Amino acid sequence: MISFSRAVKEEIVFNDFNDQCERAILCAMIKIVGTLSLNQSGLSLTLRTENAKIASKLHKIFKNLYQPYIEFRVSRKMKLKKNNVYILKVSKAKEILEDLYMMKEIGMKSIPDQRLLESDEQKRAYLAGVFLACGSVNNPDTSNYHLEMSVNEEDYAYFIENLMNDYELNAKVIKRRNKYIVYLKAAEKIGDFLRAIGASRSVMNFEMTRIDRSMANTVNRWNNCDIANEVKAMSASQAQIEDIAYVIDKAGLEILDDKTQKVALLRLDNPELTLNELAEAYYNQEGQTISKSGLHHRFSKIKEEAQKLRQMEKDLYE
Repeated sequence: MISFSRAVKEEIVFNDFNDQCERAILCAMIKIVGTLSLNQSGLSLTLRTENAKIASKLHKIFKNLYQPYIEFRVSRKMKLKKNNVYILKVSKAKEILEDLYMMKEIGMKSIPDQRLLESDEQKRAYLAGVFLACGSVNNPDTSNYHLEMSVNEEDYAYFIENLMNDYELNAKVIKRRNKYIVYLKAAEKIGDFLRAIGASRSVMNFEMTRIDRSMANTVNRWNNCDIANEVKAMSASQAQIEDIAYVIDKAGLEILDDKTQKVALLRLDNPELTLNELAEAYYNQEGQTISKSGLHHRFSKIKEEAQKLRQMEKDLYE
């Protein structure tokens, strides 16, 4: 079974990107996994990755944008897991780096030129390239939620942090040995990031696995309570969560009004709470009261939107 990180990366790889987004992805990956060398033929660019599908995507992007000569090799790591390493040695290095605004007198620029990040699409593609190059995310069935990207330079790490926080992700940077780690801890923010970089199917799996684990933990904690009422409440909660996850996957929470969005996120974070407990949690979080009937109304709106989206998808395939 492949890791969750690999599943996310392979979902991104199979997405379609326009030329401008491909340039943004390439810029990120050259920066992180690329090296520049000088030989008799002039400058050459070498990129290394341990994922065959990422290597294939890089090959395709280079050919689409620049038509260089590419020497493709496979070697085997001799330490630790002894994974294959896929190596692309690319000609036209100066032309490529100049087109990506990465060329400086000696070597490559650290921070990408803003002309590569003019649109929201390009920014998301650049972050996708960073994750493909150096990202990892824990499997959602673990107890700790953690996504990180590891780079060599401090200024570049803070650049990535700022770019991520344009999407209100609350990314942080820490130094670990000789690396700088840009990371996310909150499950909700990890889901938002994966959605931003084009891994919506992985987001769905992430949310549902996280919810299933949380509910399983809750069941294990049941003791001296009315099991029938708990099962009924959990069943209702599960139905609400499935509707919320479907809306997130197909349209995003933005189609809901602000108060309903807050209720939806609160339910995702608290699948075990009854409506009375959820109303109390809402007050603690927002400083505003909401009644049990108010919550019922919000979940009805979510259910209605989910049913509309399901019907649209059904009509599309009939």
